[in-house]
Amino acid sequence: MDKKRPLTERELQEIVDNFSDFDEDIVDFADESEGEEEVIQYNVYDSESEQSAVEDLDYTHELDNQGDEFFYIGKDEENVWKSTPVSFTSKTRSKNIIKILPGSKGAAKTVPNHLESFYIFISNEMIDNIVTCTNLYIDNKKQNFARDRDCKITSSTEVQALFGALYIIAVKKGNRVDVRELWSTDGTGMIRLRAAFSYRRFLFLLRALRFDNINTRKERQNIDNLAAIRDIYSDFAKNCMNNYIPGEFIAIDEMLHPFRGRCGFVQYMPQKSTKYGIKIYALCDSRTYYTWNLEIYCGQQRDGPFQTSNKPFDIVQRLVDPLKNSKRNLRTDNYYTSYPLANYLLQNGLTLIGTIKKNKKEIPRN
Repeated sequence: MDKKRPLTERELQEIVDNFSDFDEDIVDFADESEGEEEVIQYNVYDSESEQSAVEDLDYTHELDNQGDEFFYIGKDEENVWKSTPVSFTSKTRSKNIIKILPGSKGAAKTVPNHLESFYIFISNEMIDNIVTCTNLYIDNKKQNFARDRDCKITSSTEVQALFGALYIIAVKKGNRVDVRELWSTDGTGMIRLRAAFSYRRFLFLLRALRFDNINTRKERQNIDNLAAIRDIYSDFAKNCMNNYIPGEFIAIDEMLHPFRGRCGFVQYMPQKSTKYGIKIYALCDSRTYYTWNLEIYCGQQRDGPFQTSNKPFDIVQRLVDPLKNSKRNLRTDNYYTSYPLANYLLQNGLTLIGTIKKNKKEIPRN
């Protein structure tokens, strides 16, 4: 076999020049149309409409430089999702670093006993308001009683004794026990209850207990379904926020407070153990379970200052509003989690972790 002769310097130079021209042609070709082809390659559905949607979102340049990484297009043909998770090897971003120490604050840090802790949330002013509203109701019902002693007005001390009696009964799991048994004198009853008041007085106070002015309730109910407890609820919610600093992880979910009675917004939730009750949207500290903010679901409000949207996005927006730009992380279930919510929280200095329904339009089909 004949040996190939070596190339001369002139021939080598011609080969190099030709190769450079070919390389320049490839670069020019990529600038004009290769980006579009790559978008189609990463496009799960391979349709022109989805391709143009990606281009409208300015993702074309990003996709051109990702090599073999795959992307998915949402069902809305607008949102692009990476197929690989975000790397956690890097340092925590500054926007996710919390420099606030969670826990009690203000007067709550120095409470000496359990009773003072109770007053942190149910203040003396709130108790005085309850006494005033209860006495207004008792005055309106006096004509139904033959003896004045059966409908005596109450006092702050007696109302606090009533709350204490309810606590004791709950601790002893006597919520389904006949009241007369709790006041029994044969040794099976509770001495503390008999020392506070008779069982007849106890039942009377429970029926008469009011948290608003009964004389103006009808007028207020025209614009507020929660008129009967609006003031006491608002004060309690403020006290919950003013006496605690939530940690870096918070969660929003719904609670069902057991209740069966005359109320236009009692909820039936078969997945809950109690099934019937008042639904409460609550923002809680994920580690201590402290309820920091809450909102009572009271149905569709009439036009007025208390009319609010009951959409999941709007509920979360109202609950987290005091925590904007605090760098905390919110956790939700698929009832609340959505792509617009994640964007809203990110724009307001919060992050989101949650499960999401597959039928959301921003989520890819596969």
